[in-house]
Amino acid sequence: MDDYFGRMNDPSASSYVKGLCGEEMEFYLFIKDGVIIEAKYYTEGCEATRSCAAAAAALALGRTGKEAMKISAGEVAGLLGKLPAEHTHCAILAVMALYKALADYLLKL
Repeated sequence: MDDYFGRMNDPSASSYVKGLCGEEMEFYLFIKDGVIIEAKYYTEGCEATRSCAAAAAALALGRTGKEAMKISAGEVAGLLGKLPAEHTHCAILAVMALYKALADYLLKL
């Protein structure tokens, strides 16, 4: 499994989303001095869902919250190379989970 898969103890922020497809995803962030230094996700979803979540986590690392809010589903799909059209919603789900975790963090400030 990838380095980003799993749950995080005592994250700075976390989220849970359920997509229209029925896939569920949890996203966890550890933020220090305003920079994302660790990101993890958990899902029991398909391989495309897992790949998109790992890509979103990788893209978020080293960015500030404001920079991470600019991560798009297209950027996630682009990092993976070729994402089949029927799995585009997986990239959207991953970005939604990331955004929701960032919102959780901002609400705690």
